[in-house]
Amino acid sequence: MIPFEEVICQLILRHNCVVLPNFGGFVSKTISAQIDFEKGILQAPYKQLLFNRNLINDDGLVLAEYARLNGLYYQEGVSQLTDFTGKLNADLAQGKQVSIPKLGIFSKDADGIVRFEQDRHFNLLLSSYGLSNVTFVPNTVQEETPIIQFVPETTEDQTLKNPTKFWKYAAAACLLPFAFYSFWIPMKTDVLHSGLISYKDFNPLRGKVEAQYAKKQVTPFNKIVLNESKIEEQLKAVEPGKIGLYQYDESTVFAVKLPNAETKPVLVQQEIVQANLEYVVGCFSDERNANNFVQKLQADGFNAHILPGGTLIRVSAGSAANQSEIQAIQSKVSSKGIEGWICKL
Repeated sequence: MIPFEEVICQLILRHNCVVLPNFGGFVSKTISAQIDFEKGILQAPYKQLLFNRNLINDDGLVLAEYARLNGLYYQEGVSQLTDFTGKLNADLAQGKQVSIPKLGIFSKDADGIVRFEQDRHFNLLLSSYGLSNVTFVPNTVQEETPIIQFVPETTEDQTLKNPTKFWKYAAAACLLPFAFYSFWIPMKTDVLHSGLISYKDFNPLRGKVEAQYAKKQVTPFNKIVLNESKIEEQLKAVEPGKIGLYQYDESTVFAVKLPNAETKPVLVQQEIVQANLEYVVGCFSDERNANNFVQKLQADGFNAHILPGGTLIRVSAGSAANQSEIQAIQSKVSSKGIEGWICKL
C-alpha cells in the first residue's frame, strides 16, 4: 500500500493546491533561482509551501489519487483517510510534533495555532526535481592601493574645464534679475495703472513717493439762469475773457468763456448738477472715437456726454438723480440695440 504521505508529495509535484480533508491545505509558490555570493551557494528554483489550516473541505483530489494508486474503490479510501487525519489532529492536540517525509514538520504553539516548517532538503518543484544547492568559492578581489594618488579637482577647476557648466551658471545669473523684476515691476510700481515706466522703478531701495497737490484759488462763477428769449443779451453781458455758468435745465450747467466781445461763446466743460447716476454705454481709448459716438447718440435724442476721469474715455447716454430716471434711460437705450451699465458717481 502506498501511504498518504507519499500520495500528498506526488500531488504537490503536479498541483499548486492540495487539500487534506479535516486537517488543512498546502498552497505552493514557485521561487526563482538565487545566488548568495557571500556564502558561495547557488540555490536551484524550488516550490515554497504554505500551510492553511482553514482549507479543510474535501475536493476529492487526495482520495481519488490514493484509490487509483492502491487499486481501491473511492468509498474504501474514505475511512482510511479519516483515520489518517484523525491521528494527525490527535498528535497535535497532545503537543507532539508531526512529521510528513519530504514535506515538513507540524507543531502547535501555546496559542493553539498549528505551525508548519517546510523540509528544505527536498525540492518539490517538478522542473527542478532532484536538484540540490551548488556550492562555489567566491572570487574575492582585493583592491590594491594605487601608486599614484589622484586629487579630485576643485569646483572652480571643473567649471573652467567644462564650458557647459560655465554657460549654465552664466544663464542662471542672467535669469535671476529678470525673474526678480518680473515680480517687482507689476507688484511694487504703478506701471499697470499708468502704462508708464521709469528707470527709477528698477531701484528696489527707492520708496514710494506720495503725490503732492497744491491748492489753487479759483474765482467763483456767477450763475445765471438762461432765458431762451434773452440768451443773446445775457451772453453779451459777460465780460470778454471771463467765464460764466449758465443753467440749461434742472440738472445741466454749462461753463462758457468769452475771449472777446466779437466771438461766440466757446463750450469748455459740461457739469452734472444733482445727478449721481450715469448710464455708461462705451469706453474708448481714442478721444475722436468717443466724440463721434457722443454725436451719434445726441442725434438719436439722447443727452450724451463724456464723463471726466478714468484711464479710458467713458461715454454716458444720460444722467439721472434717482433709480426711476436711470431705468427710463436704460429702456430707451436698449430699444436702440445698445447695452450699457449704471455708474454711480
